[in-house]
Order: sequence, then structure tokens, then C-alpha cells
Amino acid sequence: MATLSKTQLAELNPENVYRMPFVMHFELWQKLDPNLSTHLSAPVKVLFDGKIRTKLGKVKNGKGIYMFIVEPDFPLTPKINYLMYIGRVINTNTFFKRFADYVGAIGDINKRRNIQLLTNLWPGKTWVYFYKLTAADSNIKKIERNLFDHIIPPLNNSFVSKKAQNSRSIYN
Repeated sequence: MATLSKTQLAELNPENVYRMPFVMHFELWQKLDPNLSTHLSAPVKVLFDGKIRTKLGKVKNGKGIYMFIVEPDFPLTPKINYLMYIGRVINTNTFFKRFADYVGAIGDINKRRNIQLLTNLWPGKTWVYFYKLTAADSNIKKIERNLFDHIIPPLNNSFVSKKAQNSRSIYN
């Protein structure tokens, strides 16, 4: 399935989809749970495309945290990457099932704005990092919330902390 073209995305989202701001909130970064590194180590990295579900390997039936990262392959050192979205998979789902939704959004003009952008705007440059976790679902939810409330990825919407909610307004 072909991705939506930049022209189609611009017509569907007239608010200039190419100007993707990033909130860099140093104070919130300092409050990120330092124990996350023990939970989120050794991710499985997979290119996001229409075939991602066939490439999930060991994480296919797992639960945990995933992150969409745009890696533009600039010929620079240090490497420049952009964290666009953080999500979770808990017992009611699997990575395999969850990614059926994302693959279905490729080329679909009826998906919500952030999913359209995430799955269509950077073809061949979007990677998914999977962190398979064995923690209880409630702990996985806390980890996800801690991450996006302190990092504030531009394509996440649901923030709990007031500072994150206030910072999120820059994206709209």
C-alpha cells in the first residue's frame, strides 16, 4: 500500500504538516524516572512500513512500550533522530495486533491526523523501537505516562502533567 503523498497530507491537514515543533522541556527531563533504563533496555528496532508485522520476531506476541523514531540519515555526526510517538501494548493486545492499526493507516485518508502523519509523512525513515516488558499492565501504563509526560513527543495527545499539557499546545 502506498503512503499518502505530501500533497494529500497537506490538503487533509491544512495547518502546515511540515512544521513539526518539538518541546524541549529541561525541567521535565530532570524528573524522568531514572529507573526507566532498567526497564527499557535492548530494544528491538524495526523499519516501519507495510510489512512491519512480518518483522516483529520475538516481540510479536509480547507487551511493552514502543516508540516511533524518525531517522533522517543526515550525513552528520552526531546522529540526529526525532522521537515522534510513544505507545504501549498491554495484555488486551499484542505488538502484532497493535501494528495492524498502524499498517492500516498507510494511505488511508480517513485516519486521525496524528496517525496519518506518523504512518505516511516519513516513509523509509520511520523506525519503531520495541521494549518487551513482563511488568504488570498498570506498571506499563505508568512507564508510558512517565515517558510522554516528561519527553512530550509531538504526536502523542494524552498528557497527565499540567506542564506537559501546557507545552503540548505548541503542537496545535
